[in-house]
Amino acid sequence: MGASLRLAGALLCLSSLAVACGDDASTADGAAGTGGSGAGASSTGGAGGTAGGGGEGGSFVPEPGITAEYFIDYYDLALTETEAGLDRDFADGGAGPGLGADRFSARWTGVLTPAESGDYTIITDTDDGVRVWLDGALVIDDWSGHFVTRNTAVVPLEAGVPVDLRVDYFELDLAASARLSWSKDTIPEQVIPADVLTTAPPSGLPGPKPPYQNPVIPFDCPDPGVLATSDIDPPGFVAACTGGSFPIRASRSLVTWTDTGAAILPNGKPAWAANGFRNWAPEIHRVGAGYVAYFTTVDGNDALAIGAASAPSPTGPFTETAGPLVQHPLGVIDATFFEDTDQKRWLVYKIDGNSQGQPTPILARELAADGLSFASGSSAVELIRNDGGSWEGGVVEAPFVVRHEGMYYLFYSGNVYDHRYRTGVARASSILGPYEKHGAPLLANNERWVGPGHGSIVTIVGETSGSMLDYFVYHAWTNAGDGTQLGGDGRQVLVDRIVWGGDGWPAIHDGTPSRSPLPCPGTE
Repeated sequence: MGASLRLAGALLCLSSLAVACGDDASTADGAAGTGGSGAGASSTGGAGGTAGGGGEGGSFVPEPGITAEYFIDYYDLALTETEAGLDRDFADGGAGPGLGADRFSARWTGVLTPAESGDYTIITDTDDGVRVWLDGALVIDDWSGHFVTRNTAVVPLEAGVPVDLRVDYFELDLAASARLSWSKDTIPEQVIPADVLTTAPPSGLPGPKPPYQNPVIPFDCPDPGVLATSDIDPPGFVAACTGGSFPIRASRSLVTWTDTGAAILPNGKPAWAANGFRNWAPEIHRVGAGYVAYFTTVDGNDALAIGAASAPSPTGPFTETAGPLVQHPLGVIDATFFEDTDQKRWLVYKIDGNSQGQPTPILARELAADGLSFASGSSAVELIRNDGGSWEGGVVEAPFVVRHEGMYYLFYSGNVYDHRYRTGVARASSILGPYEKHGAPLLANNERWVGPGHGSIVTIVGETSGSMLDYFVYHAWTNAGDGTQLGGDGRQVLVDRIVWGGDGWPAIHDGTPSRSPLPCPGTE
């Protein structure tokens, strides 16, 4: 059961994701294995085995029972076997060797052929989530973490008429179990027996994945710079946040993150910086055949500047440039990278005018091919600046650019980076504008979260639909209860889906950060 994960504020979800890195934003006895009761297990295919045996030429041969597929971390298929029925008490163990005790999922498929006609009550008793389909119709949908819970559905079935059966299940942590039973007026409740079940070929579908709930990083990790990449093992995402050496974290899902042990600035600052006290807003980007990290720090005079470092992989090792990439008398911060369809590369950043009571324009300048210097003859062009009479107040910052259906969208944040912070967007038909602002913010406060902003956009290929799905990964503060931020929790990392409207403008959730369980990214 998922109690400990929910206490941390997030339901675990490791998504079977195909990642898109382009610039168009458009998981006590019985033969099944140790540590669990396999009362219904009749044969074991082993890791990667095939239910139903081989048959001539490796063709699938149906047999009595049900096909079971088990997935490590909701992602990697580790075990396929035939079971007599669905009646598993995993206890505090796992489904089989190598699966581990926690964070696995399963799918059972087969053909159900009742001997009698009538209305049947289909019954599940599971710890944790379960879904049941009959002939493609979803009849039980309890996709949430919980202790043992019973669900029922009454369905009409005809004698001798086969019905396709599919059961998806996920486990979070602690004890786990799953049982599929039925009853009718002439049949007392019983586990659906093997003599009315026939195995189906392995589904070939991605592993079932539980929902997630914000925050995905439940501690202070401001200004998350996130990149989808296939150059880590397994493929997924890397992220770095404001502060220190910019440690690099990795995830398969956008939801569960681990520290890689690598950092953009292992020494805590570039050699040319006066100190590492203001290391802010790192982002790692694919540039050509390698990677470039852009970040804010200070120059030798302790003025805010933008630095760059290159690496052969998204986890480094990174080599710093000999000096700052961008400097300005007012200071410069919050650099991001954008590559257009014509292969021109751009650096977009903010002049830190608000630090001296002046406006804060966001500028773009064409980069050289290596992303470590500017193109010959290029100059900075202003894209937008703050409107002091609007929600933006004295600041616009944290730019991130995507291209969607031929238009350029500049996501940005505005106002003071406490509970007054918000996220906005502007659009143009050219990377250099002119930009039209959306007006109202895309993300504002709610009863759970305040100050949402400074994020990255990643695009995921939906694992079943094949559609391009965009997600905003950003920070927000916990609402202290009075609309201000709870400072002790810091700026935690959240993930929410971007949906593009018929008018071409994006929307995020309900205009505020989500605060209830949502489908694992990439599974919608």
